[in-house]
Amino acid sequence: MISEIFDKKYSEPDWEHLPELCLLMILEKIDVPISRVQFSAVSKHWHSVFNIFLDYKRRSSANQIPLLLIPSKKSSTKGKLYSLQAKSKVCEIELPKLHTWRYCGSCYGWLATVNESKIITLSNPFKSVSSITLPRLDTEDFHLANYSFTVPKVVLSDDPLLYPDSYVVVIIYAPYHQLAVYKSGQKDWIYIHRDEFIAYGFSDIIFHKSFVYVIGGLNNLLCFDVNGIGDDDTPKLNILLESKLIRKEESDQGYLVKSSLGNLYSIHKYYVDLEEKVEENYAHSTERFDVFKLILDEENGKLLEKKEVNHIDGDIVFVGDNKTLAVSALDFPQGKPNSIYFTDDFFYANSYEPFGPRDIGIFHLKDKSFGKYYQFKPSHKDLPAYIWISPPVDFKPTLSN
Repeated sequence: MISEIFDKKYSEPDWEHLPELCLLMILEKIDVPISRVQFSAVSKHWHSVFNIFLDYKRRSSANQIPLLLIPSKKSSTKGKLYSLQAKSKVCEIELPKLHTWRYCGSCYGWLATVNESKIITLSNPFKSVSSITLPRLDTEDFHLANYSFTVPKVVLSDDPLLYPDSYVVVIIYAPYHQLAVYKSGQKDWIYIHRDEFIAYGFSDIIFHKSFVYVIGGLNNLLCFDVNGIGDDDTPKLNILLESKLIRKEESDQGYLVKSSLGNLYSIHKYYVDLEEKVEENYAHSTERFDVFKLILDEENGKLLEKKEVNHIDGDIVFVGDNKTLAVSALDFPQGKPNSIYFTDDFFYANSYEPFGPRDIGIFHLKDKSFGKYYQFKPSHKDLPAYIWISPPVDFKPTLSN
């Protein structure tokens, strides 16, 4: 009798049948993707809980896995969406009637275009909603053979459908890649003029906590606070990193991304020439990416530390003309953790000549190797660049070969 009680009291715990809530709490603490996969292989029960965890993460994820928008040679109002998850499968989508040649931004499912009158329009191909027309840009006149390059990048703070009265738009505009801000309901843009940065320009924007961070190719990093700014107020720029004029410290393109864990990273792209550069012929291809983790002061937004790393919290990052975004490897098991999926966002003045926007691929940070996610078609040489676009959670594409 005593021995039976002793055996029950001190018997091995039943790890296999731990309560679901307990296992979910354990999974939440595991931050290495492969360890979570190993967790799921312990037993059928653990595998079932792992699937519940994945479903929860997908529904609560800030970023959906983006689709690749591929332009059509046949119609300017039709495009194909390439699914990375389904690989060779694509679906066709109706696009808003274009008044320009290229998309200058993709954010929360909205596509941004700029017309010859320097008016930016936001359109959502996933929703039956009206386009949003922003105020005309009041910038100096300059010659561009293709006006669609007037605005290299457009980034939104929030989805205008969810926050129609409070969303903010920050853009980078030509000719010197400066900044302008628009707050919902305003009549005009707020222009941020900084003459000392004219020669260096900016390449990416991110809304992070209560600040907007901006990066340039020369690794210059700035931030400003848009809260409480009126129609005529210009945000105060805080210089976090000065421009680097040393060639080895100068990247060709800079990006900013927030990981699924909430950390901020700067990503730097470097190009290698395919042939000797001449004035009319700027051939290029991505040579590598470098990544730095930015440690920030949460109260004033200032940079405390910048350190080079070979990871992005295990995430997959998507860069290009779109809002730079990171997706957890849990949500995208087909991708490799700590990899960068890039589209061609390099253009000289107003063209992708001579080969078209064909510089696309995957860069793996771990071993510095390259891969492919889609084969660029030579017939698309004269079409706009491919661009990542984030579908809404309820988007159900009809897949076809």
